[in-house]
Amino acid sequence: MKKRRSPNSRVLVVASILLAFAASVQAQDPYPPPGYDRALELYNQGDNRGAIEILEKLVKEHGSSPDVWNLLGQADYKIGAFGRAREAFDQLLSFRPDSADAHAKLAYTLILASEPEQAVSNAQRAIELGDQSAEPHYAIAEANLRVGNFEKAIDESNQALKMVNVGFGPALITRSMALYRLNRFAESVSALEDWLKVNPNDPDAEVWREQLKAIQAAARRGQLKEQAATEQPLEEPVFSGKEVTTKVRVLEKREPTYTEAARRAGVTGAVVLRAVFASNGSVTNVFVVRALSFGLTAAAVKAAKGIQFTPATKDGTPVSMWLELQYNFNLY
Repeated sequence: MKKRRSPNSRVLVVASILLAFAASVQAQDPYPPPGYDRALELYNQGDNRGAIEILEKLVKEHGSSPDVWNLLGQADYKIGAFGRAREAFDQLLSFRPDSADAHAKLAYTLILASEPEQAVSNAQRAIELGDQSAEPHYAIAEANLRVGNFEKAIDESNQALKMVNVGFGPALITRSMALYRLNRFAESVSALEDWLKVNPNDPDAEVWREQLKAIQAAARRGQLKEQAATEQPLEEPVFSGKEVTTKVRVLEKREPTYTEAARRAGVTGAVVLRAVFASNGSVTNVFVVRALSFGLTAAAVKAAKGIQFTPATKDGTPVSMWLELQYNFNLY
């Protein structure tokens, strides 16, 4: 004979279901807590720091409120505190995993932190959810640039640039560098020119002005390669390490300074440079192979130009030599 469940057991099952539902509701505060409205008002007035001060107190008491985490992330993002914004958007996604905006902004913070795989994952999810901002496409572009997939980097940079009315600076830099690696010099120059128009006072602007000149020179050499092959070079030759008798001997190499803006943004990773260690003891023709933003590229170039060294020699004579340099930036 089939055993029937007693009325009491049915009550217990229903009660368990109701308790589970209540717990799930309680895990995510249904309404913003007291103080949130004031933080939102300050945020809408442009007082992001005032909003952040309130919101940082609220998350200690109401860490289960997705509205608080969202507004905190947005405010930190607005002031360039991308490292802190990353934590807030991570928390928000634990409550609202389908927030396209959070995935998009998180992708940008992750690429700044040199975590390309996770950045691409969040970027792709943002795009799937219908995000229309530049950040996810830029994150995918930069990740592809770093692994040498230059065509993909260009395509995604172009997508990022379509999403904004004013040129999205990071995408223009990524686009320029990818185009250069494909020997598309004129287009690379154009992207850098566009970046400089939008960001003339950026901490890295002088570096990119020098880069622009170098790419323009490369473009001229490309256009005049037939004549150049028969003309005597105006500058002394520059040798590789394999071509010299003794290589460059570095005497002093100072580490670059971490900019405050880069710290606030949570930027980490490596700046890679290619430079001529000239026969007269100076570092010249510094070219950026891999860049970081928020002044770190400029800091690396400045450090490179200050290197003290003994020049390479060839058959007993001091000569100029190409050398690649890498400066690593890590937050502790």
